Amino acid sequence: MKTTLRLLSLVFGFVLAGLSLTSCVTTSASKGAHSIKTPYAAPKTYKTYAWFQTAPVAQPSFEKGYSASLDQNVVRAIEEELEKRGYRKASQNPDVLVAYDVSVSMAEETDKAAQPRPGFGYSYGYMAGYRYSYGHADMPGYRSVDLFKEGTLIIDLINPKSNMLLWRGWAEGGITNFKAGYGKVQGVVTDVMGSL
Repeated sequence: MKTTLRLLSLVFGFVLAGLSLTSCVTTSASKGAHSIKTPYAAPKTYKTYAWFQTAPVAQPSFEKGYSASLDQNVVRAIEEELEKRGYRKASQNPDVLVAYDVSVSMAEETDKAAQPRPGFGYSYGYMAGYRYSYGHADMPGYRSVDLFKEGTLIIDLINPKSNMLLWRGWAEGGITNFKAGYGKVQGVVTDVMGSL
């Protein structure tokens, strides 16, 4: 009888421990933020940054309810979050370059690499391929922008010397309202950069 009670007590303890771990994972995952990095990336050692692209690739074209302020809100939120983490903006020789994208769904006829949509610099994703010309060969679990759910905010850190992706953070469907105000955008950016 004592052995049975001890065994039941032990099993019950394992079940409770398992439930506790599960609830921690669920809580963390409920924010919807994830990140991946190359084996040699060291985000905590980087001190300076610059934007991968400082000017729009073309005149902004607002479709599907986009607001001109979304780009400004995302850039501002990323810069503020980087500053909180000890990074400072550099005009020369930054440790990392920063880019972001928001995944969108597009009609098939506009989903052609030969006909890229006009858009912001570091802004909304082309479904035909990533607008930025940096590599991702050493990035485990990499997937292109077109494989993310619509409204996913993606933030990338790139090595300026090798032009290779070092770290990527994202929130699946984090920005479903493309006219989102700064408060909403800031919350999503903070979640995405939480593991940086």
